[in-house]
Amino acid sequence: MAEEPYLALHRQGRLYGPTDQELVLRTPFEVQQFTLDAQGSLRAEVDTRAFQKHPLSPERLRDLQYLWDVERSTMGQVRHVVVSYTNKESRVAAFLTTWAYERHWIADAYQAILEAHGQDVSGPVVHDHLFLDRVEMALDTLAPMTDSVWTNLFGEDVVAGQVARGWSREASMRAAIQAFDDAAGYPELSALLQRVVRLKRVHERFFAVETGERVRRSPRAAAFARRYVSFGFNPMRPVGVSRNAFREFIASVCPTVHDTHLLLQQADEPLQRTPETAGTEPLRRALERDGVVNRYALF
Repeated sequence: MAEEPYLALHRQGRLYGPTDQELVLRTPFEVQQFTLDAQGSLRAEVDTRAFQKHPLSPERLRDLQYLWDVERSTMGQVRHVVVSYTNKESRVAAFLTTWAYERHWIADAYQAILEAHGQDVSGPVVHDHLFLDRVEMALDTLAPMTDSVWTNLFGEDVVAGQVARGWSREASMRAAIQAFDDAAGYPELSALLQRVVRLKRVHERFFAVETGERVRRSPRAAAFARRYVSFGFNPMRPVGVSRNAFREFIASVCPTVHDTHLLLQQADEPLQRTPETAGTEPLRRALERDGVVNRYALF
């Protein structure tokens, strides 16, 4: 009996897997329109003369530098995706390309303010790395090699974990920017920060829709989503940014227990609306793990 041709073995483009499942998950978020409407440079919205007349305090400059450093970490996050199974998802890959582009310009706008204050941002940021930071960075260096293997073994369900992390990151950074804006109380700075918050909400919506669709389709995808945002994950501190810098930022923008409660509510509450990710509370776990807050002090 003759063997079937290789292409004939495929059913609707699949060699394995259910034929009633779409080849690419399509959600209500319009990725094509998002790429067409991509935000370019924000420098025109930065009034550098206002900062020269009324400069930010050293503490607020340090806070802004932290936000700048986080936005500059985008490619470190993207490299974990491009070597994994998730890169096969064309809509996710297209979104992440534009997402990285917009985050570059957000960082560039922050940089314009730092430069207006005479900050030297031409070289790499020098971090006061702890031993745990160095271990984390070493493991992160090896991760793309291992991710390229094991994520392809598990397949499509892994995508839920990576988009869930994106959802938590964008929700947490939106909350952090709002907390920084409230603490700074600077109108010229506030206009830019609120512009960035609106961009973050669009990014957050994509990750939220993608996560919700995936975790409802597959129990294993839901399990990946929970693991990805629960273990060793800090949505506000990318690998390479020191724990000390993170602690200083939180202490500065959230000086009271009430402020910390508000930050956690805005950052973690969106994930609680989806049953499959409810109870994960990624930022709260990160604050406790990095010694920023005590679980019992928040109640």
